[in-house]
Amino acid sequence: MKKTIYLFLASLLLNACVREVLVPPAGPSEDGLVEKTWTVRFGDGTRATLDEDLYPVWEVGERLSVYDPTIGSGRVFTVSEVNGHSAVITGRISDGVTLFDAIYPSKSAGAWAPDGTNRAKLPAVQSIPAGRNICPDVLVSTAHSDHPEESILFHNAVSLLRFRLDRSDLSTVRFDLDGAVPQSYTVASEEGPFSPGEYYLAVDPGTYSGVRVTCETGFDFEYSKSSTRTLEASQGGLLHLGLVSDGARKRAYAVTGEKAYASLQALIDETGIFSGLTGLLQIFANAMVNSAFPERSQAVRAFNLTHPSADPQGRPVTLSARVYVPESALDGTKPLEGIAIANHGTIASNAECPTMSGDFEAMFAWRNYAIVMPDYYGFGASQDRPQAFLDWETTARGSLDAYFATLQLLQDRDVTAGPVRFNYGYSQGGFNTIANLRYLAEHPDLDLSFTKSFAGGGPFDVPQTWDSYLTGSFSNAIGFIPLTLVSMNESQQLGLDYATLFKGTLLANWREWILTKKYSLGTINSKIGSAKIPDILTEDLVAGQGPSYAAIMGTAARYSLTSGWKPASGNRIYLSHSTQDDIVPYANYTKMKSFLERAATDCELHWSNLSGDHVTACIYFIINTSGEWNTR
Repeated sequence: MKKTIYLFLASLLLNACVREVLVPPAGPSEDGLVEKTWTVRFGDGTRATLDEDLYPVWEVGERLSVYDPTIGSGRVFTVSEVNGHSAVITGRISDGVTLFDAIYPSKSAGAWAPDGTNRAKLPAVQSIPAGRNICPDVLVSTAHSDHPEESILFHNAVSLLRFRLDRSDLSTVRFDLDGAVPQSYTVASEEGPFSPGEYYLAVDPGTYSGVRVTCETGFDFEYSKSSTRTLEASQGGLLHLGLVSDGARKRAYAVTGEKAYASLQALIDETGIFSGLTGLLQIFANAMVNSAFPERSQAVRAFNLTHPSADPQGRPVTLSARVYVPESALDGTKPLEGIAIANHGTIASNAECPTMSGDFEAMFAWRNYAIVMPDYYGFGASQDRPQAFLDWETTARGSLDAYFATLQLLQDRDVTAGPVRFNYGYSQGGFNTIANLRYLAEHPDLDLSFTKSFAGGGPFDVPQTWDSYLTGSFSNAIGFIPLTLVSMNESQQLGLDYATLFKGTLLANWREWILTKKYSLGTINSKIGSAKIPDILTEDLVAGQGPSYAAIMGTAARYSLTSGWKPASGNRIYLSHSTQDDIVPYANYTKMKSFLERAATDCELHWSNLSGDHVTACIYFIINTSGEWNTR
C-alpha cells in the first residue's frame, strides 16, 4: 500500500481477550539483535488493499511491526516477497524471542505499548482517496504465534461494511451504530463528491442493534435511513448494507445550544437597546413596546444551530444562526402566525453576533413568529474567516440556508411555520433584506417569496456610499471604511497590498482591529484616532487612482443592489431612511428608490422618511415595521 499508518496496537486481535505478555528480565543490548526471516500466511479475512475480488494484497517493500519484549516495543520488518496467500518478511529482533506478535502495516518500530496489550483505534473519519473504495488506514491485520518457526497466520483486525451509493453529489456518509458501546464513523471522499458505486467502512467487531446512515451533500441536503436489524460484525467479516443513499431527504442542520427567555423584557435587558435613551425618548420606547407587543410576557426559546452553506468562492462552509420560537408553538398550545428572517445590522466583534448575544430584531418572536437570525459569513461557526461585509450574494445565500434549516428544525419538532413570511432589517440588515430578494429573483428554483420585506437605512449603493464618505461628514462611520476594504480584499481574495490602501496606525494594526473580531465598531473608531479619511487611506485611494482603487471599486460595483436585476413580481417592499442619517448616507435611499421604481413595476412599493440620526431612526423603523406587521 502507498499509505500506511501509526497505530498503537496489541498483538491480540481486536475484540479478543487481552493476553498477558511476559517480558523477560534485562535482555541483550542492540548488539544482541539477530536477522530473522519468517514466512507468514494470510487468513481468508486478511486484507491489505481491496481489489475487485476482495483478494488479500500485500506489497513488497512495505513494513510491519513485530513486537520485541526485550525493549517493550516493536521492530520494523519489511515485506520482501509476496506469493498469493503468503509473504516473506525480514528484519532484526532480539535473540531468543520465541513468541510472535505483529501488526501490519506499521511505519515505525515504536507503535506498541510497553506491555504490548493496546487495542487498535479506528479513525472516526475514514478518508477514501480518488480511485479507491476504502480508506487505506483501516486495513489492519494482526498475528500471534507461539511457534513462529512453524506457522504465522495474519487475520484482519476489523470488520467491514460494504455499502452502495447511487448519487453523485455526496461528500460524506455517516454511520451511527447502536449497541452496548455505540460507534459513529464518517466516510469522506478526499477529492470531490463520491462517484456512484460500492465502498467499504471498517468498524470495530461486535454486535450492533441497529444502524443509521446519513449521506450528506456538504451543502443543502442530507439523506437519512435507518435499520433496527442486528448486525453481527465479526472480526475479519464482511456485511452488505446495500444501497444507503436513497433515504429521506431533509435539510441539514445541528442544534448547538438553547436559551430560554421568560419574557420580551428579558431580551430587551440583554440587548441594552434602550439603555442609552433618556427622558421622553425612554418613556416613548417603553410605551411603544407595551402597545406593539401585547404578548410580551410569553416565554420564547432560542436555538443556536449550524447549517451548511457556501463561502464567497462557492465552496462548502458551515455557518450558524439563532432561531427564536415561542414556547406556545413548541408545546402545541398555539400555532405560529408565520416565520421571518431578521437581518441584523453591522457588527465587527464576534461577541455581537446573534448566536453569542440577544438582538432587538428578535422582538417579533413576541408577535408569535419564528425569527431566524443568521450570524452571517465570518461570524459564529465561521468566525475564523474574514467577514464578507456587503457581499450580497454570500450573505443572502447564508441567510436563506439558515431559513430553510429552520423550516427543517420546526418540522422535526412538529411545529408548522405558519402562512406569513417576512424579511426585514435595518442598516446592513436593510441591505441584506434587499439582497435576499435579489438572490431569490436569480434562483427561482428555491420557490420562496416573502409576504413583506422591510428594509431601513441600508448602504444599497456601495460606490455611492464611498463617494459620500469622501465628500461628506460621516465621522461616526470612519470604522466602516477599513472594515469594508479588509472584507473585500480578504473574502474576495483580491490580493491587494495593504500598503496601497492604508497608512499610519491603521496600516500597522488592521489585522488586530479587523480580523481578530475582538473589537466593536465603536472601539475601532476610537483606536483609529481620527475622523479624517486622508489620515487613514493612501493618497492614491483618496484621489481615486491606481490599480488598488480600480480593484476596490470594481468589487463595490458588484456588491451594489441598485442595478443589474429585477425583483420577482408580487413582492411588497417597504423602504425607509432618515435624511439626518450620520452613518449611512441618505443618497443610498434615493438610488434604491429610483431603481425599484424602474425595475419593480409589478411589485407593491412603499416609501417613508425616518427621523433622527442613524440610531434614533432605527427606533422609528421598528415602530413602522411593527405597525405593518400584522396587516396582510
